Amino acid sequence: MDSIDDARAFLIARELIEQHGDDVGRFLQDKIDALMASADLEQLSAWFVIRNAVALSIQSDATLH
Repeated sequence: MDSIDDARAFLIARELIEQHGDDVGRFLQDKIDALMASADLEQLSAWFVIRNAVALSIQSDATLH
């Protein structure tokens, strides 16, 4: 995953939320921790964008209910 645009990040975020449910935060942190350990800054940057998209998606879902 090279650079990522917002639309793609939100699509991935929705998929991750569906796959991992309440554990999505733990999944994302584990992924980010692994990328930090491997010093893969390009991937790390993309996953930070995805993490933010997940947070925004969860927040917007909560305000719709």
